[in-house]
Parts: sequence; C-alpha cells; structure tokens
Amino acid sequence: MNKQIFAALGLAVAALAPAQAALVTDASALTLSTALVDFENFDGLLTTGPVAVAPGVIFTGDLGSELGANNRVLGENGMWGANGAFAAGAGIGELRFSFAALTAGVGAFVNHYAIASFPLNMVVSVYGDNNQIIETHNFSVVTDPFGYNEGQFLGITRASADIRSISFKGVGVVVDNLQFTTAVPEPQSYALMALGLGLLAAVAKRRRA
Repeated sequence: MNKQIFAALGLAVAALAPAQAALVTDASALTLSTALVDFENFDGLLTTGPVAVAPGVIFTGDLGSELGANNRVLGENGMWGANGAFAAGAGIGELRFSFAALTAGVGAFVNHYAIASFPLNMVVSVYGDNNQIIETHNFSVVTDPFGYNEGQFLGITRASADIRSISFKGVGVVVDNLQFTTAVPEPQSYALMALGLGLLAAVAKRRRA
C-alpha cells in the first residue's frame, strides 16, 4: 500500500512539472509567475555593463550595446523604434541578462538584422551557476521587410530552476519585454504540496497502527 501512495505522489509531481527543457516561441510557455523588464527606464545608454535593468537582473553586452535604444534598421526584417525603448546590440554581438535568483524559464521579444540572400541566425543560450552553457538554440527570425517592431518571442524553459543567465547573440540583435519566472508558487503548487503532506501523513498513520 505504501508503494501505491508514493507512486501516486510521484505521478502528481510529474503532472505539474515541465515536460522537458525546450526552446519556446510563446510567452505563455512560462507557466509560473513572471517578472517583466521593458527597458523604458533607459534612454540611449551605450554600455557593456554590468547595469541593473530591474531588481535582481543584471545586463552585460559587447561593445556598442545600448539600453533604451529607440531606432534600429534590421534590413529585410524591417525596423524597430515605434513602440518605446529596447535593448540593442551593435554589429555582431551578445546581449546577456543574469538573475540574482535561479529561474526555470526566461525569454524575450526579439529580432535581428536579416539579409535576403544570406540567412542569419540568432543564438539563444542559457547558462548555469558555473557560467557553463546548459542549453543553446539557433533560430532565424523572419518578419516583414516593411514592418515596424515585428519580431518573435524566444525563450527557454527548464525542468528545474537552474538558469543563472540568458544570452541573445547575432547580427544587429534587438530585445524587448524580457520575461522570467519567479519563485512564487501558483495555487496548483500549493495543492500539490498539500497532497504530498496528506499522503505522508497517511503513511505515518498506517505505520503507527
């Protein structure tokens, strides 16, 4: 009977946990509570960092990176600059965001410079506590060459909170509305904890009987 109780608890935990690490293209994939960084507090700050862009979030980038950019030409991917401030790289480079608390999911609305005759990719990577890459993906954003502020949400979710930082690398990378999961449990998490405690209490009661 005890084995059945623990098996049921294991199935409940598995049902609420993320299925696997993955590149995600929709912000709704960040299923826990999230925090948002929109860069509206900056106005054309050219910096390599480190700069705090929000409580517990530090920016670093390559030479020519800009916080609070308001205009970028992205070649065949159109232009950015009509909907407020964003973070931008210069030429080929990296924009990185590090978190004071480990997170299980992070992403942003992004785009990059594109040339019709030569496909260009953006590299999205997350790093662990030891500054080693724990997951990386290549993605080519394709938007209207006559469009404004078009892009793609790109993020990475993990089965556990082991992400210390995320980076976006490429040619003319632009990033806005950075989102990351926080440690605040959702109601279903409280329900799971209650279920687990109840099952453990049942096991203890049977042992005393």
